[in-house]
Amino acid sequence: MGAKNNIMPCRAFKKGLAGIQMQMVTVALVSVSAIMLMIAGPALAITADEPLAGVSAVTPAQLEGELTSVNPGHIHGDIAQLYVIWGYRFGIRADLAFAQMLHETSFLRYGGDVAAWQNNFAGIGATGGGNPGNSFATAELGVIAHYAHLAWYVYPTHQNGWCSREYDPRHFEPGHRYGVYNLRDLGGRWASPGIGYGDAIARYATEIWNFSARGNWLGSFNEMPGTPAADLSTSFYFPWYDCKVQSSMLGNWILVANRGSGTATVEISIGSTKMHDPNNPGNDFFTVPEGGEITPIFPQSIGGPVKVVSTSGQLLMVSQRVLYKDSFNEVLGTPEEKLSDSYDFTWYDSKPEGGMTGNWILVANTGSIPADVEIWIGTTLMARYSTATGNAIAPGMIETPRFDNIRGGPVKVRSTNNQPLIASQRVLYRESFSEVMGVPTDSLASEYLFTWYDSMSPSMKGDWVLVANRGIIPADVDIFAGGILVARYSTASGNAIPAGEMVTPRFPNLMTGPVRVVSTNGQPLMSSQRVLYRDSFEEIQGIKPSTLTGDQWFTWYDSMLASFMRGDWILVSNQGTGEARVEIYIAGVRMEDPANTGNEFFTIPEGGMITPQFSNTKGGPVRVTCLTGQPLLTSQRVLYKDGLIR
Repeated sequence: MGAKNNIMPCRAFKKGLAGIQMQMVTVALVSVSAIMLMIAGPALAITADEPLAGVSAVTPAQLEGELTSVNPGHIHGDIAQLYVIWGYRFGIRADLAFAQMLHETSFLRYGGDVAAWQNNFAGIGATGGGNPGNSFATAELGVIAHYAHLAWYVYPTHQNGWCSREYDPRHFEPGHRYGVYNLRDLGGRWASPGIGYGDAIARYATEIWNFSARGNWLGSFNEMPGTPAADLSTSFYFPWYDCKVQSSMLGNWILVANRGSGTATVEISIGSTKMHDPNNPGNDFFTVPEGGEITPIFPQSIGGPVKVVSTSGQLLMVSQRVLYKDSFNEVLGTPEEKLSDSYDFTWYDSKPEGGMTGNWILVANTGSIPADVEIWIGTTLMARYSTATGNAIAPGMIETPRFDNIRGGPVKVRSTNNQPLIASQRVLYRESFSEVMGVPTDSLASEYLFTWYDSMSPSMKGDWVLVANRGIIPADVDIFAGGILVARYSTASGNAIPAGEMVTPRFPNLMTGPVRVVSTNGQPLMSSQRVLYRDSFEEIQGIKPSTLTGDQWFTWYDSMLASFMRGDWILVSNQGTGEARVEIYIAGVRMEDPANTGNEFFTIPEGGMITPQFSNTKGGPVRVTCLTGQPLLTSQRVLYKDGLIR
C-alpha cells in the first residue's frame, strides 16, 4: 500500500517501516489441483542438506520443549513464539533457525563472548577473540536480526522492510551475499571453518520434532469475486465500519482505486461524519491520482453506513479489508445505482453448538425519509421497523439486529415503503470474522457460478453449496462441478426444491471448478457457497453468468509473508468459446506467466482455468483482461496467517 497506508499493520521497532519497498517477484503457476499451499514439515531425520527457505509447520510448544529439556530456567519466555512468527514473515524455516540459535547460544546458557543481556541469538558480529558482537534492545529485535542475517545469505534480494542493515548490522550492501541453500552451506560462510556446523544444527532440529505439537492452528480463508468494469461507479456504500481495538478489530482499510481520467477528489463518510485524510489532517477529502489507489484507515472509529464518493466524477473501485483477531475479510462496496429496497441472503445461523458466536443483519437506510423495514428468516417475521410503531429507520441511520439460537433460511430484508437500503450479514465463527453483502431481490437469477469447490484439502472442514428457491413453483435444479453433474433436484425424481425453501448439499472428496447452479425450469434462485477453513468461516455469493465480461478488477494483491499472507491466488476461468488470451496487471505492471517464461500473457483453453499466484508481491489495483474477447469468471482466494499456531 505504500509507506503511508499499509494494508496490514506492522509493529514498528525503531523508527517505523516507512522504507518498505514493494517487490514484484513471480513464481511458478500453481496447478488447479493444488490451490491450497502446503507447509514444510519435518523429515524422518533432518540432515544438513535440509533447505532453509520455506515456512515450517513447527509449533512454539515443540521449540520450547527442546530448549527447556536442556535449560528449563531460561529467561526468554516468548522466544519460541517469536521464532515461529518471524520465520513466517521472512520465509525461513523456524525449526532450523531455532536449532541454529540453540547451537550458537548453547541453549541460551551462553558461556562464550556473547552475554545473555545482548539478545544476540545468532552470534552476529561475534568474530572471536573476546569480541562480543552486536547487542539488541529486545529479544524480538534479536530474533529479527537473526532472520534478517539468514535472509542475507539465503535470498537474492530483500524480503521485507526488516531485511535491512537497520535491523541486521551485518547486512552489508550492496546486495545480498546469497548462495546458501541448506544447513551444510552455512559451514564456511556463517561459521568458519564450519566443519560439521550444519550437521550439529540438523541434530537439534530433528530433536525438536520429537516434542508434542500443542496449540491451536491459525489460518483464515477469504474469497472475493472480480468486479466487471461495467460495475465501476462514482459512489459506493458499505453498511458498517469498525476499527475499535476493544472489538478485536486490528485493522479496517477502505481501498479506493481511481479508474477514471485525471485526479479524483474523494470523500469518505462514516455515518454523518466526513472523514479527514490521515496524511493531510486539514483535508476532509482525499486525492487519488489517475490509475492510483488510497488505503486509509481510521483508528478507533466505528459507525455506519459508509459512503465513498468521487466528487469530481471519476469512476472508482472500492472495497473494505478487515483484520479481526487472527482472521482476514474483504468485501466489495455496493454501487449507489445498485442499491435496492429488498435484499436476500441464503442462510442465518446463530447456533452456538455450530461454532457461531455472533450473527448480525445490518440494515442502513440510504433514502431520504424513514424506512419501514421487515426482516424474515424462512417464513418467520423476525423484526419490524415501522413509522406506525415509532421505530422506523431514519435516513442515514442503521440497525444491527441479531437473533439468538436461530438457524434457517432464506433471509429477506425489505423496505415496505420502498426506501433504498444497504444490507449485509456479519458473522463471528469461533475466533474469525466474515461479512457477506445482501443480493438485491430484483437481480436474482436462475443460474449462478462459483470459481472453485474444495472438500479435499486437509484444512477444509466443510464446503456447502446453498440453493434457495425464490420462485412461486418448485424449482428443478442441477449442480455441476468441473463440468460434471454432482446433484439434481427435479419434479420427475420427487425432490424438486419447493417455493421458498432451500437445499444445502456438500460433496465429499471433490476438488474442482468452476461450479454451476442452474434452475432448468427457469425459477429465480438465491445461491451461495459456505466454507469452513480451519477455525474460520467464509461465505461467497454466486455470480450471474450475465454479468461476466472480459475485463475484471480487484482492488489489491498481497502475497507478502511479512503481512502474514500465506497465499493469494487469482482464479480465472474461460467461460467463452475458443482459447482465451489473458493478461494480468498488478499496480499497472503486466505479470509474466511463470509457466511460460517470457510470456506476459496467459492462455486458457475453452472451459479451462488458471490459478496463478505471484510470491512476495504487493500492490493494486489488479486487472484481469481478455484480449480475445471471451467472458471470464474470476475470483481472488487469500490465506491469512495459515500454518501459525497460537
